[in-house]
Amino acid sequence: MPPARPRTLLTALLAALLLSTLLTATGAQGQAEVLLSQGKPTTASSVENAGTPASAATDGDPGTRWSSAFSDPQWLQVDLGTPAVLSRVTLQWENAYATAFRIETSPDATTWTTIHTTTNGTGGTQDLAVSGTGRYVRLVGTTRATGWGYSLWEFRVYGTSAPATGTPISQYQQVTASSWEGGNAPAAALDGRATTRWSSQFADNQWLRVDFGGVATVREVLLVWEGAYASAYRIELSSDGTTWSTAYSTTTGKGGTERLTVQGTGRYLRLFGVTRATGYGISLWELQVFGTVDTSATTPPLLSPPTKAPANTGRFALNSPADNAMVTSTRRPAFSWTAVSGATRYQLWLNLSRTDYDFTASGNLLDLYTKVAETTGTTYTPTWDISDRWTYKWFVVAVDASSATQASAIRTFSLYLPTLSTVSDGTRIVNGSRDLNKNGTIEPYEDWRRPVETRVEDLLGRMTAEEKAFQLFYNAQAFPQSGWHFGPAEAQDLHNALLASSGTRLGIPFVSAGDTIAGYKTTYPLQSALAAAKNYPLDYKLGDMQRREQLEVGTRGVLGPLAEVGTKVIYPRIQEGNGENADVAAAQVRALVAGLQGGPELNPASVLATVKHWPGEGAGGEALIVFDEVTIKYHLLPFRAAMEAGAVNIMPGYAGSSLLDPGGPGAGDSAKILAYLRQNLGYTGLITTDWLPSGSWVGAANAGSDVMGGADPGAAGFSLAQFTAAVPAARIDEAVRRVLRLKFKLGIFENPYGDPVNGPYRFHKPEYAALANQASRESLTVLKNNGVLPVRLNAGDNIVVTGPRAADTAACCIWTSFFHQEYGSQTVLDAIRTRAARAGVNVYQDSGPAPKLAVVAVGEASYTHATNWPKEQPYLPADQVALIRNFQQQGIPVVVVLVLPRPYVITEWHDLASAVVVTYRGGEEMGPATAGLLFGDFAPRGKLPWQLPRAVSDVLRPGGTDVPADAVEQWDLPYDLGATATQRAEIRAHIDAGRPVPTGYGNPLYPYGAGLTGW
Repeated sequence: MPPARPRTLLTALLAALLLSTLLTATGAQGQAEVLLSQGKPTTASSVENAGTPASAATDGDPGTRWSSAFSDPQWLQVDLGTPAVLSRVTLQWENAYATAFRIETSPDATTWTTIHTTTNGTGGTQDLAVSGTGRYVRLVGTTRATGWGYSLWEFRVYGTSAPATGTPISQYQQVTASSWEGGNAPAAALDGRATTRWSSQFADNQWLRVDFGGVATVREVLLVWEGAYASAYRIELSSDGTTWSTAYSTTTGKGGTERLTVQGTGRYLRLFGVTRATGYGISLWELQVFGTVDTSATTPPLLSPPTKAPANTGRFALNSPADNAMVTSTRRPAFSWTAVSGATRYQLWLNLSRTDYDFTASGNLLDLYTKVAETTGTTYTPTWDISDRWTYKWFVVAVDASSATQASAIRTFSLYLPTLSTVSDGTRIVNGSRDLNKNGTIEPYEDWRRPVETRVEDLLGRMTAEEKAFQLFYNAQAFPQSGWHFGPAEAQDLHNALLASSGTRLGIPFVSAGDTIAGYKTTYPLQSALAAAKNYPLDYKLGDMQRREQLEVGTRGVLGPLAEVGTKVIYPRIQEGNGENADVAAAQVRALVAGLQGGPELNPASVLATVKHWPGEGAGGEALIVFDEVTIKYHLLPFRAAMEAGAVNIMPGYAGSSLLDPGGPGAGDSAKILAYLRQNLGYTGLITTDWLPSGSWVGAANAGSDVMGGADPGAAGFSLAQFTAAVPAARIDEAVRRVLRLKFKLGIFENPYGDPVNGPYRFHKPEYAALANQASRESLTVLKNNGVLPVRLNAGDNIVVTGPRAADTAACCIWTSFFHQEYGSQTVLDAIRTRAARAGVNVYQDSGPAPKLAVVAVGEASYTHATNWPKEQPYLPADQVALIRNFQQQGIPVVVVLVLPRPYVITEWHDLASAVVVTYRGGEEMGPATAGLLFGDFAPRGKLPWQLPRAVSDVLRPGGTDVPADAVEQWDLPYDLGATATQRAEIRAHIDAGRPVPTGYGNPLYPYGAGLTGW
């Protein structure tokens, strides 16, 4: 609606109070008393015979009855299905009634509360006024009036459904609408936020439809109308989104907040506005649906942990699916196998995608299996949908009466059953496939039922030399035929570019990828901070969160994670890497890649991970990698782990290698460095260069790089004709095959788009912010505490918060990750002020009266490729040290909150601080997490991911610069600050033997893994 439209006082008040309304779930309209028990599941302590079952008392038929055994006590219990507010119970006794009985209610059928009791029951029809809440209601007879049992014609429970609490089943679900106005998208009504709304066009018969993702049992709907409400509307349910049944209808809607008892089932719910109350459209702050969703159809049974296959397989044959079959007609293929003599049961094992892999263990994640079924027969058809993936492996174990086992052969199949995009892009659906070249027929490359390699070869054969070359370049914004798109982009801009790519001759979609290495729209801590936490299942969840956010709007790539081990103190980008421990780095990279790709391989629900920077710039930096034939083994561990997790895109860095290509160029255009990746590590995936100048593109392609990262085919002085003339056609074809293979596996030929209208309303969900907060909390490292933490000040006491990082909104983040003020992100200062207010403690910025504590937030502001001050000075500048000293000299305890992007020398001021808390780059929740730690809301657990040197002389020679000749530490060795030659030899021996390296070498101020736990 027009922004200038006047709002009524009621409308403004609703907007202001919406959040409170949603959280408390109170303020409902009065609801008429209804019969709740009829037809509901009913059980009893006993029955006299089969003709008098418990259910006869709640069937609504006065001619049927329940009767019990002839003894006391006996009970009859009804499950109302959902919690209810009870108002009345009616008992219609047969002649055998109770003189003493109780009416009880329970939320769980375990703990019971009495809401009526009597010892002088009269039989006949008793209408009892009751007051209570519960899902279960029970009649307990304690004394019979006759020698028979208890006998009831009818047991009727009346009341209203209890106001629903918890998370609505509608929140953040997929949504469509008949129309929307301006930026008031349909999803705004499902995001739980008090400041967003859906509004329709100015017409009657407008609707909003929610897809629950599974069959839902609905019990309540909450409508929070903006001033433009519907006076007549229906709530409808559907199993297929086509045929609708009315579950609620009114012609006297009053607007405001309406809480409706709506009972029914369906996968889809639709609010259908028939008549508007105003001349505008209809407008909802929130549509909230309460109930339950049956997820069994999409939830596989996990009957075992992820497990390797038995050592001995092939003892009997599998029948179907056929080996290497491509399943395209069902998500529930029938499995069958040969019977084994003496077998009493069979176990079916499938390499499902899991979230609970042991990310510290080496080995291909595709080779971990889950038991999904046990059966006595030789066939099994799943009752749940198998998701799209290209490499399913399965085997069967036959078990005999003595529990001896035999394992079958292992077979492989793929499953792909896409729902096609139907965006208005001029691409028609022909014979169930998208007609990408718009010629009215389906070519092999357009037919998703064909094997990926068949599609690749068909499409490659149709492409011109120029079209092939475009697939190796970026800037689809300006050149729609380009294979890649500079990300991140805003949702509508990205969608517009995707629409343009669909209009090219062959309709080949691009992949959008950006340096969103710490989250897409919800920013989590950098990998060095995650290495302080060492919570690999959480790392997986963070990658999965980023995947889900990117899929909302169709951005299908990311230029991360980093597979670097940070062993060089003064390398600026050490903050992006995984700390100093290669085993931690490997586990972390496995988890992040698996999370981003949604499983152990690239699939149609993946975001393409780009693992960087090959071959490991943590051992020298962006100029020169100095590892040798021994230490290379250490630095390649996380790259091997990434490949085991299914990574199929690797980015070489700018640095050359004195080992792999002495005197040669940087990795992206070094044939020797790229050949090592393919020949020594067996890598077969895509190689995407880092951002190189145009003069390097031909050399990089000829060296073996497939995609020119960030390369603009319209760059000055460059032409694709020059490129195709200088790069052999066979080399281009090899690279294009890899690009097309990834695109087909991503499923973007069938589903290139996201949802630019509604997708952004599903960014930054509360559960996403909670994950970012957890990651920040767990990474926080307390190096020192003389008892000043946790803060235990009295109400009215004062704290001063100061330092250059106290109110810095960017210090939490780097590159293209952000502090999301629009979602409530807080700086360290603001978060401490908020948390202190709960304790009645006053917070002042920079100075204040009689402070009992000073919190000084120091460290470097945000940077990526270069440090804030010279990289050869890994320590705080004098002005920041002076802040710490100033408060200490006044006798005020000082808590130093240290933003630590790289290992610092903190010796100069360490003894001045009462406590030292390290935040690293903690993501957008760094402020709240830090405040919570300071006030003792949780105990510290983070551990330093690097050693901290005692002095700069442990790192550089006096006056030294960033060159190997001036280095005192060995750039490629872990744990060697202040180490002796003997210790360094021992470190090398551990690496050479493939053993974990002990972390206690050298003589740092703080060793690797330092950090206090508990208070």
